[in-house]
Amino acid sequence: MDQLDLLKKDWKRQDSVNPRLSKDALSKIIHKKSSSIVKWIFIISVLELVIPILISLFTGKMGSAEELENLGLTNFMNSYYIKSFYVFYYVVIIYFIYLFYKNYKTIATNVSSKLLLQNILKTRKIVKYYIWFNLALIPVISSILFYKIFHSENFLEQLPQDTNMLVVWVLSVIITLVLVVLFWLFYQLIYGFLLKKLNSNYKELVSNDVAL
Repeated sequence: MDQLDLLKKDWKRQDSVNPRLSKDALSKIIHKKSSSIVKWIFIISVLELVIPILISLFTGKMGSAEELENLGLTNFMNSYYIKSFYVFYYVVIIYFIYLFYKNYKTIATNVSSKLLLQNILKTRKIVKYYIWFNLALIPVISSILFYKIFHSENFLEQLPQDTNMLVVWVLSVIITLVLVVLFWLFYQLIYGFLLKKLNSNYKELVSNDVAL
């Protein structure tokens, strides 16, 4: 049983004697818990951005040029479009991270329960947009890459002559769907868990009239 549950039990015993004090105490606990949750959302989003970059730096790019050549993607991956996409992607992700940080600072420094309610709703909405943005990129990127690969002479020359391209496309779609599901499960496990706790705090504030 956590601190919030203990306080709620104590609140029920004291409510008739000193309702304002018990509500203020409950509000402070929920405020602290919500601030911690939003901080973790911010930290995890930063790690999502930084870890792949660090892995790329430490593992290097040995063999990647040859692999791109075999897939017929060398020119495409070095094109203006891909560089522009990287810029777009990192700008959007950094903007999301900024919003998470801004919400965390707002919740951590503000003592108003009404504003806490508003920021909980705002944080939930931003996290959902963040998840959908990342999930939407998977089929978009996969479709473009598979199209480029399957129309590359370098790749087609490596396939057996009796290869059925329809089967290849179907397998590609299945792989894409599997990736989407895996990432969705990951986001549900991490962000879904945090949002569930944040939503629980929101309900506690509303049901106990703490914000009123």
